[in-house]
Amino acid sequence: MTSPVKVDTRVCEVIAAVLGTSAPAEIKNDDELRGIGIDSLSILEIVVRVEKECGITIGDSEIFEAALCRVDDLVKLVQSHVKNS
Repeated sequence: MTSPVKVDTRVCEVIAAVLGTSAPAEIKNDDELRGIGIDSLSILEIVVRVEKECGITIGDSEIFEAALCRVDDLVKLVQSHVKNS
């Protein structure tokens, strides 16, 4: 799971799973998180799932301090941790 493309795809799949969407392809990197139904509780659920799958740890404070407005912002946060693991 070290390739940025795989991280991108996986994050979108996890978002879709948390949202209950059956078609992860509908989640795009430029989608606004709030616009697709992501709130502070669901972002934590998404991060926990991604952490487990990628074998990384992202601190809660880092999640809330990061400017997570779009799907791509979350992808970049995950990628930075994957690269450092």
